[in-house]
Amino acid sequence: MKIGEFAKMNNVTTKMLRYYDEIGLLKPIHIDEATGYRSYDVSQSNCLNWILILKELGFTLSQIREMLSGPVDAAKIIREMKQKRIEISSALNEMMQKKIEIDHLIRILEKEGFRMDKKIKLLDIDKDSVHEIKKNMPNMEVFLEEAYNIAEASEDSKNITVFRFDISHFKQINDDYGFDVGDRVIVSCYNIIKENVEKYFEKYALGRAHGDEFIVFAPVGRELVEKAARSIIEGMDRFDFSQVGSGRQVKCCIGGVTGPNDLSKIRKMIDQSIDAIYEAKGKGPNSVEFQLFG
Repeated sequence: MKIGEFAKMNNVTTKMLRYYDEIGLLKPIHIDEATGYRSYDVSQSNCLNWILILKELGFTLSQIREMLSGPVDAAKIIREMKQKRIEISSALNEMMQKKIEIDHLIRILEKEGFRMDKKIKLLDIDKDSVHEIKKNMPNMEVFLEEAYNIAEASEDSKNITVFRFDISHFKQINDDYGFDVGDRVIVSCYNIIKENVEKYFEKYALGRAHGDEFIVFAPVGRELVEKAARSIIEGMDRFDFSQVGSGRQVKCCIGGVTGPNDLSKIRKMIDQSIDAIYEAKGKGPNSVEFQLFG
């Protein structure tokens, strides 16, 4: 089948097919030595279909070539797709955060107009934005799915770690300053955790375990995760919680578990992290407790 016929049958251009040939992504079955004309077989439409699908999903042509070259490994393609899903989820979370911040700025502009004499802080979020952020925090179900996907896509990592973050005396904050301030504190802590784990972990899952407790998963060892934990505590100390309505500086405890990268052990590590956070809480605010799995 001539290149023009093959292109028309698959709703692509001949220019695209020539380029795919040049980069080794989809080679014609025959090239006439005299004329240079390319010929394709109908069966190659299936390969082209996969190329177009993967391209639509955001994979680069070099990634697609690596995935489809040689004997096709379904397990490898699944791993790549799960990694892409993680990237998309992360991008969606970032876009949602930007949407919330834009909505917040719109409300300020509608209420006060544009002012150059007042400094606006995006962390100084209003009640509606707080509720929107809380609503979109990953729950345990989403967290677990992300954790399994990251672990499966991180076969080169020898260790994985699960740790919990607990806001110290959070009930007292709600009692003294009200639930709206409590919600602002939760959102502020979530942002502090996210900001600091991103400094240390290339891949991670962050979710809200319940109430005032968050949970983090990362394919890293104990040394790095302890640095991240200390960075979170330092971030809490630097943040002025009075700007979200709390009359006292908020502190936290962090407890976690490090073990071998074994998918079958993640659930048990999550359970053991409960013991670790209770150990940390027993030591007092701003304490860190990490245990080896088992």
